[in-house]
Amino acid sequence: MFEKRSDLRKFLAVAETGTVLGAADRIAMTQPALSRAIARLENSFGGKLFERLPTGVRLTEFGATVAEQARHILGEMETAEGAIKSALTGHANGLRITAGPTWMQAVLPEAVARFHDAFPEVELRLHAMTFLEGIRLLVNGESDLHCGRIDVERRLPAILRRESFLDMTSRIVARSDHPLHAGEVTCSDLTEWPWIDCEASARTQDDEDRSPLAELLDEISARTGKHVRTVVRAGPAGLALMGTGPYLSRLPVTFLDRLPGLRLKPLPLEFGVARFRAGLVSRISAWDFAAFRYFAETVRDLARRQRGRLRPITAA
Repeated sequence: MFEKRSDLRKFLAVAETGTVLGAADRIAMTQPALSRAIARLENSFGGKLFERLPTGVRLTEFGATVAEQARHILGEMETAEGAIKSALTGHANGLRITAGPTWMQAVLPEAVARFHDAFPEVELRLHAMTFLEGIRLLVNGESDLHCGRIDVERRLPAILRRESFLDMTSRIVARSDHPLHAGEVTCSDLTEWPWIDCEASARTQDDEDRSPLAELLDEISARTGKHVRTVVRAGPAGLALMGTGPYLSRLPVTFLDRLPGLRLKPLPLEFGVARFRAGLVSRISAWDFAAFRYFAETVRDLARRQRGRLRPITAA
């Protein structure tokens, strides 16, 4: 009946929070998507898992039995995987890493080189993606570590560890030879050039998945009464496009001079400046393995050397 561990985790998240909305926030899903997942499970089992209440949901007698078995299955699988991995050097299946686009180009290349010197037998799998996409993979057991922008307000599942250790600033940027670098820039000027959204989710966007740049473009339209001419929602792949034409975007300036070959620099205006926290989110169980600890600590060390103003590490 249980084809995926992610099905078990979604079901247990609802059981433990008592609301579909609370569970959706906890596991970084949208409420409609989680409701559909629960409906599919109930259809598969042939019985109701939850009783609907005015304030949320509670397990039916049948649902309580399923929840008990689901926790048992997940616990046994985690124990078995840990025993297998502990018998090997490093991390049995390689390390699965996700990162924001600027981190992927500015921080991870040196981290990867150091890691392979120390653990040449361990495979690394790297994927550039947004914070929410990275959290979804972590929650589903499909990733070990996400590096980049951190939402410090979002409640994370107990299986994840958050380290927020770097203050970063994003500004509107363009190639160094862009005409807007020649003089004073107004909001109206920003509507005349094409934009690339490097933080757009690869998934179909809903309100939860809207990128910070999408919100900025809404503000520009509200201020000027004009629509931005062109928006390329390219996600992490958009970073490479920034060096090919007169595009605008908003990117972290902390790592701007470490992006190879792009020749990007901030526009001369204060509008659009955003400050945020960055760091690592990881599966707590991954810290049991020497290879993972080495990689995560190397990424942390390299990132903290950049020009951002640092604060003590906080974990949640």
